[in-house]
Amino acid sequence: MIEGKTELLKLNQIKKNFVKDGEIFSVLDGVSLSVGEGEFFVLLGRSGCGKTTLLRTVGGFLTPDEGEVLLSGERVTKPGVSQMMVFQDFNQLFPWMTLKKNLIYAMKKARPGMTREERNQTAERFLAAAGLSEFANQYPAGLSGGMKQRGALARALCLNPKVLLMDEPFSSLDYLSRQTARQTVLRMAQETGCTVLLVTHDIEEAAELGDRIGILDVTSHRISAIYKAEEYESKDVLVNMLKQELL
Repeated sequence: MIEGKTELLKLNQIKKNFVKDGEIFSVLDGVSLSVGEGEFFVLLGRSGCGKTTLLRTVGGFLTPDEGEVLLSGERVTKPGVSQMMVFQDFNQLFPWMTLKKNLIYAMKKARPGMTREERNQTAERFLAAAGLSEFANQYPAGLSGGMKQRGALARALCLNPKVLLMDEPFSSLDYLSRQTARQTVLRMAQETGCTVLLVTHDIEEAAELGDRIGILDVTSHRISAIYKAEEYESKDVLVNMLKQELL
């Protein structure tokens, strides 16, 4: 964990196996990690190393076979508003609602104590932060893939989660949309102070976004190394180090 930050998320010896054709496969084998409040932590690894499985376990969608996930000291046992997740799929928004109503509906369900005016103002604020104010009354069908992802990000963050979980959310976007989405999530995370745990196989993305980058090893199914971005003189140097790690 970065010095000076209070621990928010803690993974203790997470193990997860799957059974296929009667054979047991180890996907996670004793993963431990500590992430601080307001930190942007990127989990980097090759396809098939268990990144998505670990993220879904943190989100409460999967139960570890051994170990535990603690969020603010409380054990995570199911999905909840404290740990919101943004997926790869473009189509995470309700297609029958406008972009703004998607955010308002989420707040109605997750934050019932908010007034109508508070929901309206919060939706407008987060859409503005995502660069989507002029599209507030558009339906998802009229938005590009990048806009839909930024809309999903705004919807997740407007619920004020403790941690935002992101599962390779930009991997299917074109180059320009991907760059815009990356900068949007980085800016919004900084503005809200939200802790982010993002998984990716994209080395450039990891170096651009992460305060720290953890390597999930495809062989050991554990975090084999953690890199602090601030310790490298440039992003290019960090990228080269990460490339060597993944060779």
